[in-house]
Amino acid sequence: MYVNRLFRWGILIALVVLVGSGLVAIKLIFVEDKDVTVPPLVGLQFIEAADKLQSLGLSARLDQVNSEQPQGTVVAQDIPEGTSIARGGIVNLKSSRGGTMIQVPDVRGMEFAEGVKALDTAGLKIGSVLRVPDQLKPAGTIIAQNPASPAGVISSRMVELLVSEGEAGRAETVQVPDLKGQDESLARQIVKQSDLSVSRVEYLETNLFPAGSVVRTQPRAGARVQFGASLVLSVAKTPTVSAGGDAAPGGSSGSAGVIETTPQPRQEQIPDVRPVDDTGMAPQGGTTVPVIPEPPVPPPPLVPLYQPVQATGKTAKIRYQVPPLSRSLPLKIEIADDLGRRVLKEQQTNGGEYLTIDAPYSGNANVTVQLGGELVWQERYD
Repeated sequence: MYVNRLFRWGILIALVVLVGSGLVAIKLIFVEDKDVTVPPLVGLQFIEAADKLQSLGLSARLDQVNSEQPQGTVVAQDIPEGTSIARGGIVNLKSSRGGTMIQVPDVRGMEFAEGVKALDTAGLKIGSVLRVPDQLKPAGTIIAQNPASPAGVISSRMVELLVSEGEAGRAETVQVPDLKGQDESLARQIVKQSDLSVSRVEYLETNLFPAGSVVRTQPRAGARVQFGASLVLSVAKTPTVSAGGDAAPGGSSGSAGVIETTPQPRQEQIPDVRPVDDTGMAPQGGTTVPVIPEPPVPPPPLVPLYQPVQATGKTAKIRYQVPPLSRSLPLKIEIADDLGRRVLKEQQTNGGEYLTIDAPYSGNANVTVQLGGELVWQERYD
């Protein structure tokens, strides 16, 4: 009988253990919350962010990108903070490669070619160039830039410029920029962004200008020509030197003992392109055409009072990224169209914020962005 009682107690204990194990398994499988919440990781160092994910049972995958942030800083995460995902999931992180930081010079108020040269000297390249009418700034003057000075950016960052077309807006002519002393490659870039083209380059032997820099243009700087007109660039090259050490005028190939130290002038055949003569005539397309005088300036149109925008099917897609700032500044975005002017956004903003606005408008619209009370960007919509 004692053995039977002991046997019954053993069976009872085994049943209790089995039931308890089953309950624990059910809790782990069906009741226990397996999801975790993704934490905010942007702004952390990658190692710190990876450790935080690991402590939650998640993994990190790294992708390095160009950024103005210090090297190793997380600049983006593919799964937003606050999202619940299963343990064992992977969060893709983008971290900054870092790079040489350059302080953007202030080129507002400069003539376009002068501003481009200042940015090039600082190690920055020009992005898009937008030309708009302006009643206060002479044609060819830089009104605004993005990023604004004195923001620090990496060397690969492009600087966008807003350039005045003058009070009358875009006319049928454009002023030839002053390229004297500019490097040839930079001069070509300025010509292209001025709605002109280079038809020919003449290489002149001279010691008065550094080799590779522009000596003069045809037509001359300041002349007004048709949009799309062609220019002839005269570029300095090192004079050829004879065996006796004297410069050989013109680099004549018939002189004995002449050593060519630079390539022969590159000539592109075009019809009869000549400099402006004393009669005020400028070359255009191989013929002589008169220099076009400045058109009369009409009075500025009155801006109508604001009226509610009717459904027109037109939408201005406004995208603007605030440059790096040392402190918060007031931001104001306005739009002016055929029905008037209105404020789209007005707030305090911090550096690096990316703003997206889809604004309906009527007719033609002009969008302006002011930061800290100063105009920093302007965009036109047709």
